[in-house]
Amino acid sequence: MIGLLYAPAFSHKYSHFIKNAGNLKLPYQQGLHVISDMRCSTTRGRYSFQAFISGKLNMQNYFTGSEGPRDELCVIANVFSNMAARVPRARKREPDYQEKLQQIEQELCAFCDYVEQVGFSPEEVRYICAPYTNILFPRSTLKLVLQYITFISLIAGVIYSSTQMTIINLHVAALGRIFLIQLLPVWDWTKIFYENCLVNNPMYRFSLTENDCITCETLDHIERISDVDYQLLVEKYLSRDGPVIVNDAMTQWPVMKTDNFYFDNVTSIYLDDEKLSDTVPCVLTSNLRPGSSDLSAFLKRVLSPRSDKWFVHWQNCDIHAVKALRKLSQRPYFLAGSVPPAHFNWVLMSSQYNGKTFRRLDVDTGLIIISQLRGVTMFKLSPHTPCNTSCPELHGELHEGEMLVLANYMWSLEYCPGRFMDNVAIITETVWEEYKKM
Repeated sequence: MIGLLYAPAFSHKYSHFIKNAGNLKLPYQQGLHVISDMRCSTTRGRYSFQAFISGKLNMQNYFTGSEGPRDELCVIANVFSNMAARVPRARKREPDYQEKLQQIEQELCAFCDYVEQVGFSPEEVRYICAPYTNILFPRSTLKLVLQYITFISLIAGVIYSSTQMTIINLHVAALGRIFLIQLLPVWDWTKIFYENCLVNNPMYRFSLTENDCITCETLDHIERISDVDYQLLVEKYLSRDGPVIVNDAMTQWPVMKTDNFYFDNVTSIYLDDEKLSDTVPCVLTSNLRPGSSDLSAFLKRVLSPRSDKWFVHWQNCDIHAVKALRKLSQRPYFLAGSVPPAHFNWVLMSSQYNGKTFRRLDVDTGLIIISQLRGVTMFKLSPHTPCNTSCPELHGELHEGEMLVLANYMWSLEYCPGRFMDNVAIITETVWEEYKKM
């Protein structure tokens, strides 16, 4: 009884499918693959298409005990499987290039229409088409490498351009110094900080050798001179790596003719100038433990009556700060006009400090001049390697109004502020080309 009910239903539901079977555009194998993907619960053998149409099949017996429409699809699968086995394959003309393109275009258009009807999102469409797009448009390794290199180059260019800006460069340098200070408990980097280079370069010609140490072997003290000209200074002292103290170099400076010069004359240069309100020194060292590189905030602490027994030194790298500090000093009379202005300068100050430790100043190679505005500064000059084994250390004191002049190609500089007194000194660093001509 069940089979009798299924037979009319089958004929009514799939009659249009059978009638149009001959008009199918898809190849047989493709149609079989599509139909064979449907999982059937039973397999009832193969039947010919003609037997199925002519009604020679006993439909009542066939459908008796079937599971419904899924088994009906199995009937169609068996019929088309038998058709594919019986019908001879006819040789077809190979389509030309234009026909293949038209066929591909028609299939793509049909796919696009289907996607619009179903309502797939663009992300879902890209996911579905990924296997085909990766084959048609492969991303070569070289292309990926070039894209990564371009991206990294752009980032590096932005960072480099930012560091060339004075304000950003100074702040980055300040953050770097803070990081290095925090790193000290983990790694003592001060041993390599004062080295001229991390790795010796054999191609670098301008370096000290044992032959250069001949000039400093006989030095045992630092001379004090006055009324000197540039030629005598170079020939007798600087060309022979000998430091010298000039007694009368500062007698005409305005700050030396007044008794009202004090720490506030120095701090006001930075606190009263808007351009220097956010200046960041390249080096700032003090026993007051500055919490940051904000020089203005630190100078206010220096002026506080509660601050005692302190010292501080800092290096000005900002061009505005370098120029501003020139208000306290003048060009020494003995320098020739060919000597350029100082590119960096330092400030050394202390009040009632009684420490005995000499502190090293990492000054640039060139012409170094220390001007003592107030108090006393004790200094020590140590020869660089390899001359440290044959040349002695030179010690001296710089008193108010005196100026120490040296070419530090041979020497490293350390200082200690005068004990139990107020001290102010200025150091200038100048690129000096005369040494290279000797």
